[in-house]
Amino acid sequence: MPDATASSPAWLRRSVRSVAGFEALKGVAVVLLVLGLLTAERDGGLHELAVALAGRVRLHPHALWPSLALQGVDHLQEVHAGQIGAVAALYAAMRFTESWGLWHGRRWAAWLAALSTAIYLPFELEHLLHRPGAIAAAVLGVNLAVLGLMVLRLRQPG
Repeated sequence: MPDATASSPAWLRRSVRSVAGFEALKGVAVVLLVLGLLTAERDGGLHELAVALAGRVRLHPHALWPSLALQGVDHLQEVHAGQIGAVAALYAAMRFTESWGLWHGRRWAAWLAALSTAIYLPFELEHLLHRPGAIAAAVLGVNLAVLGLMVLRLRQPG
């Protein structure tokens, strides 16, 4: 099947492929993160690893955010490793599928990218309004740009 974006401007094809690369990177990141978590859990040191990480970035483990993170890590240890692996595998498979589809100019992938980006926008906007900052603004801006890019791609023939 020919590349459906062949009639699209070159900058749009390159931009969509950049998004495809980023989606693949997110899939790889999740796989590596879960492998690291499962390895640390198997070795029995997930809590200790989280405490050491908090200390490394000079956070006191009893402060609010580090404490909440440590509670999350402790709860994570109660979840069966197979469940964590299954959810991570599904997420990574979706990201890899979306990446492949975007790279090859598939229309369904542009829809998937638009929808999966749009889902987060209300939460990102709320976060920016309640905790304004450069990172929150950048995340919202990038996702708005990705959504706009996908809308442009979907308006192209093919």
